[in-house]
Parts: sequence; C-alpha cells; structure tokens
Amino acid sequence: MSNSAATLTTGDLVGNYRILGLLGAGGMGVVYRALDVKLERTVALKFLPEHQTTNQDDRKRVLREARTASQLDHPNIGVIHGFEETDDGRVFIVMAYYEGETLARKIAHGPLPVPEAVDIAIQICDGLAAAHASAIVHRDVKPSNVIITPRGVAKIVDFGLARLSTGASTQSISSGGTVGYMSPEQAMGKMVDQHTDVWSLAVTLAEMITGRNPFVRDSAAATVIGIVSDPPQPMDEIPVDLLRIIYRALAKEPELRYQNCGEMLPELKDFRREVEVAVTAPPSTRRSTLTAKELRPLLEHASRSSLGNALTVQHRRQRWLVVLAIIAIVIAGLSFVPPVREKVTQSFTHSEEHIAVLPFDNIGGDASTDAVAQGLMDSMTNALSNLGTVQKSLWVIPASVVRGQKITDPMMANRELGATLVVKGSIQRKDQTVHLSVNLIDAKNLRQIGSASLEDSSGDLAALQNEAVSRLARLMNIKVSADFLKTTGGSVAPAAYESYLKALGLMQRYDKPGNLDQAITALKSAVETDPRFALGYAQLGEAFRLKYNLDVNPKWIEQAKTYSQKAVELDDHVPAVYVTLGRIHEAAGEHDLAVQEFQRALALDARSANALNGLAHSQESAGHVAEAEATFKKAAALRPDYWDVYNEMGLFYDRQSKYKEAIEQLKRAVQLTPDNSQVYSNLAAVYIDSADPKLRGDAEQALKKSIDLSPTYFAYANLGSLYFDEKRYAEAASVLEKALQINGDNYLVWIWLMNSYDWLGEQDKSAAAADKAFGLLSKEAQAKPRDASAQVILADLSARKKLTDKAMGHLQTALALAPDDPDILADAASAYELMGNRAKALAAAHKALDKGFSLDKLKNDHVLQGLVTDPSFQGTAK
Repeated sequence: MSNSAATLTTGDLVGNYRILGLLGAGGMGVVYRALDVKLERTVALKFLPEHQTTNQDDRKRVLREARTASQLDHPNIGVIHGFEETDDGRVFIVMAYYEGETLARKIAHGPLPVPEAVDIAIQICDGLAAAHASAIVHRDVKPSNVIITPRGVAKIVDFGLARLSTGASTQSISSGGTVGYMSPEQAMGKMVDQHTDVWSLAVTLAEMITGRNPFVRDSAAATVIGIVSDPPQPMDEIPVDLLRIIYRALAKEPELRYQNCGEMLPELKDFRREVEVAVTAPPSTRRSTLTAKELRPLLEHASRSSLGNALTVQHRRQRWLVVLAIIAIVIAGLSFVPPVREKVTQSFTHSEEHIAVLPFDNIGGDASTDAVAQGLMDSMTNALSNLGTVQKSLWVIPASVVRGQKITDPMMANRELGATLVVKGSIQRKDQTVHLSVNLIDAKNLRQIGSASLEDSSGDLAALQNEAVSRLARLMNIKVSADFLKTTGGSVAPAAYESYLKALGLMQRYDKPGNLDQAITALKSAVETDPRFALGYAQLGEAFRLKYNLDVNPKWIEQAKTYSQKAVELDDHVPAVYVTLGRIHEAAGEHDLAVQEFQRALALDARSANALNGLAHSQESAGHVAEAEATFKKAAALRPDYWDVYNEMGLFYDRQSKYKEAIEQLKRAVQLTPDNSQVYSNLAAVYIDSADPKLRGDAEQALKKSIDLSPTYFAYANLGSLYFDEKRYAEAASVLEKALQINGDNYLVWIWLMNSYDWLGEQDKSAAAADKAFGLLSKEAQAKPRDASAQVILADLSARKKLTDKAMGHLQTALALAPDDPDILADAASAYELMGNRAKALAAAHKALDKGFSLDKLKNDHVLQGLVTDPSFQGTAK
C-alpha cells in the first residue's frame, strides 16, 4: 500500500504498521503512533521531510546516521528499532513509543524545582555522554526532544537525525538545530562537535529552572545575535553552585566549555549530592561553596566571544555591519530548507492568510489568571480581526469556531480550519507584573515566523495586548497607526480591562452553572471602574443575551439592550457593538431591527464576518430569503478560499430544503478543509434531511469520517439517530452511549437511547435513560414554558413514570401551543398510549399523519406498536 506521510489517517497500513494516530509534526518530520502488527507492540514512526531524502546522497546520509544511532543502547536514549521505506520511497524511522510528556510541555506548566531539574539534566547528560563516547553528536538538544515517562525517566529522541562526528564537521545553519538552543558556532555555521550538545543542554537546564530560554529574543535574528554576542539573561532563581556549571557550559568559545557531556556529568552529580546533603543539614550550615569572584570569569566567558569582543571595541557603524552579517547568515541558512524559505517569503508578502488564535497558556497555573488567559483568546481574535480592514487579504477565524472544534495546535488549525497562520501565546503573573508572550507560526510548514515577549510591571493587560497586536502586525508586514492599534475601543483602566478579560473567559462556558453570573459581576465591576469603557458595556449586553438563552425572560433582553445602547453612546465607531445589538434583537425575535444593526456594523467594516453572518441569518428569520441568500453569497465572494462561508451557505440551503445546493456548498467546504470533522458532520445531516434513501449510506460514511477525524458529541449523536431510524438499535445504543460520555446534558439524546433500549428489551437501562432525560427536561421546560416540544416530551416521560396528572397537564400545554405541528402530535399519540387512552392516541396519530408525519417514523416508536397494529388504525392509515 502506497501512502504519503502527510495523508496518513488512523487505520492506514504502512508495511507492517497500522497507524493509531498522529503524535506531532515539526521541521524535522511527522511522527505517528502505530501498531507493529507482527510483533504486536506500539511504536512511533517518524517520516523525514521530503527535502531531506529526495536527494540520493541525503538519503544515504540519513540511513547511515540512523543505523549508527540505532546501535546506541542507553536507558536515557530513545530506542530506534530500524528504518524502512514506503512503497513510494518515503523514508521513516521506527522508534520505541514512550508514554509521557515532552520536557517542553512539562516546562510549560511552570518552572521545575531545582532538584527535579537537575535530576532530569543528569539523565540527559548521561545519555549524551554515551552518544559522545560513540562519536555521535545530537545537534538538536532541546526540551521538545526529551520525553519524560510517567516514572520520571528522561528519553532523548531524534538521534536518528544526528550527524556522525568522526572529527569535527562543518555545517550550515540549515542542517540542524533549533535557533533558541543553537551554540554560537552552530548559529554562525562553523565547526560543530560535542561542544554544541553541552551548550544546548545548559540552555535546557536553565529553562527548566527559570521557565524561560536565556537567549530567546523577539525574532530569530535577534536571538542569534544574543547567542553569539550577548550574555545570558539573569538567572537569579538558580543556585550559584549550579550557575558555575551552566556558565561554563555556555562559554561562547567551545574550548572553554566542558569538552563533552562525559566531563560535565560528574559535576552535575556532585551538585545533586550537595543539594541532598543541604536538605538535611541545619540551616546555619547551608551555604554556597562558590564565591562571586570565582563566578565572575565564568560569566565573562558566557558573555564574550571573539565576535563579541569585536562588537564592543569597534565603531558603532562597524558593529552594525557585523550584526547585519549575522542576520544575513540566518536568512541565508534558512533559505536552504524549502519550508523555511517559503516561510520567510510569506512574512514579506500578502497572499490570502487565515489566522487562528489558539488558547493562551497560563504559566504558573495561578487559578485567578485562568479566566483571563481564556479571555485573551477572544480578545486577541477580535483585535486581530481589526487588521482585516487594513490588509484585505487577512481573515481571522472566529474564536468560537477554534474553540468549538477543540483546536489546540497549529497542525490541527491548518488541517481542520484551513488556517495558514496561528497565534499561540501565554500569560504569566508575578505579583503585579504580567508577562505576555505571543508566537506567530506558519501553520502550513509548522515553522515559527516570529515572537514577542512583553512585560508590564503595573499589570496593564490592555497595553500589553495592543503592543502584542502591533508586533504581530509588523511580523505580517502590515502597517497600522498607533491610534488604530488601540483595540480596546478607547483607553481603558487596567483593572477594568482585566475584569473584562476574566468575563470573556467565563463566558466561553456560559452554560456552566455560575459562570455567567460571575461574568456579569466582573463586567459590572469593569464599567464601574471605567465608566467610559464601551466594550465593557457591549459585553454586558452580550452576557444578558446569553442569560436570555438560558432563561427566556424578557427582562434579560431589556437589560441587554440598555447596556448595548450605552456602549453605542460612548463609542459609535466600534462594529462589534452593533453586532451585539443585532444578536440581541435577533434573540428577541425582532428580526428587522437585527438587520438594521448588522447593516450598521457593515457600514463600519464591510468585511466583518460576524456582521455578514448575523445579517444573513436575520434576513432569513425575517422571511427575506432571497436577500439572505445574496448576503451568504457576498460573504463567499469576499472570502472565496474560506471553508466556513460555504459551510454556512450549505446549512442555509438545508433549512430551505434545497438539498442539492446544500450538498454542493458543503462539498466545496470539504475540498478546502478535507480534514474538517464539523463539515463532514453537517454534510451527513443534509443527507439525512433530504430523506433520500440513496444518500443514507453517504450520510453514514460522512459521520464515520467525522468521528475518525475528531470524535465529537454531535457526530456520535447524529450517527445514533441514523442507526435508530434504520432500526439498527444495538449500533444506535452503542454510539449514543459514546455521545453521552462526551456530553450528557442533552435530553433528546437520552430519549433516543431510551427508545433504543426499548427495542432491545433492556428495560432497566431504558428506565435509567428516561430518568436522566426527565431530570434534564424538567429544568428545560421550567425555563422555557412555551416550548411545545419540551412540554410534549415531558408529558411522555411523566406518563412512563405513572405521573398521569402531570403528564396530562404538559400534554394539554403542548397541544395548545402547537395544535397542528406533526412532531408534537406524534409525541402526543405516544403519551396518550402510555396513559392507556387508545382513542385519543389514535386521533393524535391520524392527525400527525394528515399534517405530514412519516408513517415509517410512527411505526418506529416502540410505544405505539400496539396502536399501529390496531385494526382501526390500519383501516385508516395511508
């Protein structure tokens, strides 16, 4: 079987290996988890980049290095089982698969305690010492190339790409290393040997303890300059005795470092023993054995090189000539690797770009910062969306879409959403000081374009965000004014903006009890702190709209309108405010007013995706179907290569029962994002809605594809419904159970499961499912007393529980609200039958059929089996 590494999916067979899933991807290749079907063991398959193996000399080099690396036998070195090729010539390395997490992910949770960091460093050093003894240099030691198993064992991986070091080798920057962890000689394209691993290990050890790389700057070029000529950033968290080891390992000149990791290892072990003794020693006897005088020359070695000296003694003009030479080396080196060359080009051109902002990490895990970190995702998305008015080729994917599809990394964003650029960031708070970092990543080639690391001692998150957007704009070569970058809708008090961000984070899960009320409290605090904060008032309007969704009470809509109007009074030039007002009117059923507000938003930003989508939906709700269709088409014309415009248009045609057109649009969305689970799920729903028996098989396949890509609640629920309609009750029960494991809050899915159990004769399970549905639906009916569907289903469930009076009350309410709705009438027939009133059940069933209900669906109701075989029914049913 011929497979491209870029297209492998779960279940594919490559040689003797069955793919179990994607583990990750980066500049050095794509890694899959797989099952060796012959030996019945789990392995990791690393497919090398094509540009490294298309040339025969490169192929031979890679295979030679893999053979040599596979001979390494050490508990801290990842085992290489062998190397193989696919039928179409793609080279891959077969490695042991280790449970656990990378050291990079571990550091992302927060700095490590010194003893733990030193223990991990000793294990890495031990493994590298063994490699150096076999004349093998790793050349890319970094936290993401170290796996920490559940038992705390460090495993160095990617030795299959190490270069033999029989004598020192010359290399360009393109042939190995990650910029932040490169040694000075590696960054300058000079001789590379074991000394470079010593340097990279020291950087990794420093990062474990401080939580930051001591040389990383805002750009790759600045980072290289720092590595070559600048001292490491202060590392006050590190004990001076350990600093002595780190500074020696970070000497700019290789000959001043440890000669290899075998020489460095004993000193790390000595330090660990001193720490262990110090822990048990009386406080008065604990002290550093190193004086400042002894530490100073080591720091100087880590601060100066022959190049660094030139920079300090030459004229400023000559200094910049040297700096430009370094930048030229960086750019030239990057250009040797095809994916990087494309990335460098992209950063200076303006092709169509789709940006996704991923969830921000909360470094340090401070609970009070969690909601703020979550809110930053929404706020940064909105801020970057404003850049689209300056750069027309730029589109920002809504945060709700990224969150809804649980996108967590650049590869997923590109594969499932068609994102070409990804913003990934983190926030860290220490007392009042806030540190914000953002990274701009080329999602196609999984390369970092640039980053910004920002800090504000007063905790001004609005200022930090504005600066972050400014830096990202510069990375994308977008010129914007300082005034334009005031993305908060005007100046805002720092405390107010922090409350605003916290509210945004809480509102991501507004359905979770307590979250929405906390968000409203935070927003009220924001506008009390800063009474002229327009976006704070607008978000309060949105919060009360969401409250109306949960509890259909007109007072929530009135409050939503009041706060939104206040936002307009304060700043009538913010499109987002009018979008919020449009959504509020739409929720209240005031569709024409909603149309007006969305049009006002578009007058300020004609390309606003939220405004266009809201306008189309409001036009449709108001009965202006032709206008809605035109708006959907306008959105598609503005963003012809964005999948969601076709997804939305497909769903529009589905609601209009134009199934052929709906399928065409959704297939276009699939073409743009062939790994988008949501689109496959929607396509399946259209196949089902079409009621075309020929398309049911297509619906099943689309849902299975959706689940294979991303097992979601909706896909499982829809597949269960499909199986139930096809009378495949055991399969229906199985997938519905999976849906409810993901989300157990939808009473309809519990009812489908209950009905499946009925047909399977599993009465205990059916009763348990009915109880669960009853509890959920009782709350729903109380919150929405005019929801006829909720009332009639509650009547059915009450009848099952022999609560006849309650059942009759709910039933009468439902029939009064929707006397001619075929679905309500069919459920009423079931409720009457459960209460033993066959005459009224027959009357309701006949009326349901007269109003268009399917006879097949009526026969598929287990409760109505006695009714459909009743001669009086058979004699009149069509």
